[in-house]
Amino acid sequence: MKSWTQPTGEMIEKVLGSVKKETDRQYFFSRLKNPLWLEPIKERGYLSNPPSTKHLPDGYVQYPHWPELDYLVNITNEAPDSVIDTILSLPKSDNPRVYESVLSIALKLEGEKSLQLLPKVIEYIDLGSQFLAHQFPDLLKYWAEQGGARQALEIAKLLISFKEDPKARQKDQMRQKNPNSRGCSLEPLPLFGEWEYQQILEVGVRPIIEQEPSLVALDLIEVVDAMIRLGTHFEDIAKGRDEDYSEIWCRRVDKPDRDYQTVKETLVHTLTFACEKVFEKDLESRDVLDQQLRKPRWKLFTRLRQHLYALYPNKLTLPWIREQILGHDAYSKWDHHYEFQLMIRTACEHFGNVLLCEAELQIIFDSILSGPSKEDFQEWLGEDYTDEAFQKRQRYFHRIQLRPFSSLLSSDIREYFEELEAEGELIDDESYAPHGDVKGGTVSYQSPKAIEEFDNLSDEEILSYINTWNEERRDEDNWLVEINFSALANVFQSFFKDQIVPDEARLSFWFDSRELVERPIYIAAILKALSELIKEKNFTNLEQSIEFCKWVLSLSTLERVEGQPEPKEESYDHPDWSNSHRAVVDFIDICVSKEVNVPIQAKEGLQVLLQITCNLPDWRLDQCHQVLLNKDDPIAEAINNTRSRALESLINFAFWVRRYSPEYDSQEIVDILDKRLDGEGTALTKPEKALLGMHYGSICTLNRLWAAEHVADIFPQGSQSEWRNSFGNYLRYSRPAKNTFEILRSEYEYAINNLYALGPVDENNANNELINKLGQHVFTYYLWEVYSLSGKDSLLELFYEKTSDNRNYWGKLFDHIGRISRNSGKNLDKSLTNRIMEFFDWRFEIRDPIELQEFTFWLEAECLDANWRLSNYSKILEHKQVKSDLLSLQVRTLNRLSNENLALALECFTKITDSMVQGSQMYIRADDAKGLMKKGLEAEDPQLRENAKRARENLLRLGRLDYMDI
Repeated sequence: MKSWTQPTGEMIEKVLGSVKKETDRQYFFSRLKNPLWLEPIKERGYLSNPPSTKHLPDGYVQYPHWPELDYLVNITNEAPDSVIDTILSLPKSDNPRVYESVLSIALKLEGEKSLQLLPKVIEYIDLGSQFLAHQFPDLLKYWAEQGGARQALEIAKLLISFKEDPKARQKDQMRQKNPNSRGCSLEPLPLFGEWEYQQILEVGVRPIIEQEPSLVALDLIEVVDAMIRLGTHFEDIAKGRDEDYSEIWCRRVDKPDRDYQTVKETLVHTLTFACEKVFEKDLESRDVLDQQLRKPRWKLFTRLRQHLYALYPNKLTLPWIREQILGHDAYSKWDHHYEFQLMIRTACEHFGNVLLCEAELQIIFDSILSGPSKEDFQEWLGEDYTDEAFQKRQRYFHRIQLRPFSSLLSSDIREYFEELEAEGELIDDESYAPHGDVKGGTVSYQSPKAIEEFDNLSDEEILSYINTWNEERRDEDNWLVEINFSALANVFQSFFKDQIVPDEARLSFWFDSRELVERPIYIAAILKALSELIKEKNFTNLEQSIEFCKWVLSLSTLERVEGQPEPKEESYDHPDWSNSHRAVVDFIDICVSKEVNVPIQAKEGLQVLLQITCNLPDWRLDQCHQVLLNKDDPIAEAINNTRSRALESLINFAFWVRRYSPEYDSQEIVDILDKRLDGEGTALTKPEKALLGMHYGSICTLNRLWAAEHVADIFPQGSQSEWRNSFGNYLRYSRPAKNTFEILRSEYEYAINNLYALGPVDENNANNELINKLGQHVFTYYLWEVYSLSGKDSLLELFYEKTSDNRNYWGKLFDHIGRISRNSGKNLDKSLTNRIMEFFDWRFEIRDPIELQEFTFWLEAECLDANWRLSNYSKILEHKQVKSDLLSLQVRTLNRLSNENLALALECFTKITDSMVQGSQMYIRADDAKGLMKKGLEAEDPQLRENAKRARENLLRLGRLDYMDI
């Protein structure tokens, strides 16, 4: 190593005094290579305050360069330990350029030293501001080569995960109002642009795969699954749909089939590469991998498994292949897709008659030869259908479906297949969908008339056109485009808002001619246009709009009669007005929202609308016809049906009036509710009762006397199912409130004494969400001094008594209290912290291991005294109650708390290592452990040094040789 001259104090002062300007600093620090300057520079504060991001008045953002880090880069090889300590001591910054230098240093350090910078790399990834990605691929590759594949994987997973579409909420709202709306497809995004993202995967992740294929594959499965979920609307997920349209956005799971490649494709291809490596190199993990690939329900993962089975036909995959072939139920309906046919063909050629018996083959061949459906083909071609065209399609279908089974065809079917083969052009693997030259994409909707074309029509002509147009179809030039009513209604809505409403005469024509509009879909479009104007705070036509809403509510949908045509909003002879009624409720919600807050003069009109909508026939509610199939969620049903939504709007209306008249007693509101509760109106349905339970706290705020009088009506203990529906949703969606407790105390007592009424009580787990919520509520009331910790009046003690048969609920509540304490920050009222600590002492006397092992987040709670946390954690460790999967987090906290009480922090850490030596299977991160031990070894107190030595000796005895260098 080069010999360096120790700088004198005079030299340092003179030099640093001459580099005050930014350009001088950059010149000096970029050329300084003497490591002996580091400590004097740090002592003078040059490496303590990284420059922050600058937000300029013109909207631009600057990321200032920090010249001092150039010096650290220069001396990395000369003084690696000092550089590492300096970097790890830097405060968190919002400036990505600071972290770019950190990555440069990580790329110069070797082995374990480079890996010590992992916390700072994670800190960089967590930045909210835009940052460069060019060094990440190199860092991932470098760490994989330096023996840090697992650390590289930890940051890789953060780098390649997708984030939610920033417009997801607006798109969900658009889709709820109109399922066929254009532009509501969700588009999850990666953290980087396409090129940077692909480089991370191809340059950075693939080398990690070579080292740890199984771990990478499992992580990538989670990332791909999450990506697809983020691109799928909630209601589709709730309905259990498995369609991911992957054959459009990823036509081949193993490699690109075109010059341009999207980030989603690159991610899938990397996952496939990792899975292939597992099947090649990690034979013991193949079964585990296959099980993990089965967990996500998306079609992509089925395609990926079929690809792997095609590549690796063997004894292990044989039953999996048979399962795929025999479980397929669309042999007569759809052409095989690429991976499926490849798996079949490869398996048939590899296994021969071992794959399928004659009876199994015959069933498959019979199914193939029974297809395709003549009726479907006829409907698809319409007027262009001919028998000759169908026969041609049928013979091609038989040929392409039989081809993968060609090596196992029986003599008579083989003869037919060879006849088909002789007729047409060559068919190979590439002939199967998805074809490389097929135009793919999301189906979009198009109006038969563009908005500009309406400009040339009179109002009478527009009315005639929307009444008579009835030619829904696919676009002749692009089958992905549907020309339909919803698209026409959207165009009409935009035209109505922008061109008709501003013209008083034209608006009067449409209001006067409203009964001449024959299809409900266009009435709903008018309502949506009026709502958009209200949302923009254009109240010019508010009174007329309310009158229009009243008229819409007078229109009733014909009853649904079996054997009769289903009412539809596109139909003029069997009209369905339900969406128009829903649009009225949406209009009310917009009017009373805080953001819009229409003038109070609209009160009487909106109140009339609510009186109607809260009692309106609603066939889904009245017939118990679920919106979300196979899911018992009354609240989801409530917010997706019109009359139940109106009850929620009623409560919003009352708060709107209160913003203008704080003394408002909500009498009109409770009159409407009384009518529903007393049986004068339509009986309340399950979703409506659930919604009233959810909003009981708001009702109590609006009219406490009425809420107290009707508590038994809303929470009927005489019917456990109804009580659970309403009170359960109160627990689930409402926060505890002092003004409701005295009214609901009997409900809480009933809930605690009848836990089974809240649903199944699992003997081994604590998965009943309502029981966990109940515990959180009763603890909060204790915290607010509503009752004492124990004694006759304490619901908290009663809760613990009634859950003693399943103490997992104790652990859940203990963990919850730790989390809320941690999230409370440093400053919390002394009376609250005293009650939290009093609660801990009470629970510690029980010494239940399920509770005490959940101390992790208590340890992080800065609102609680650091010495109190450490001393109690030490007592818990005495009883060996440690949760191993969160141990690294606890050690990291100990390292941080060591700045306040090194003796206690080190005592706790030493006890942890004692437990590890005694056989506890636990893992801790070396970075935090080393920092803590180093402080102990350097301490003046001999007891601290002794504890640190004991901890290091424990770790070395466990084979953790990476601690030898401390």
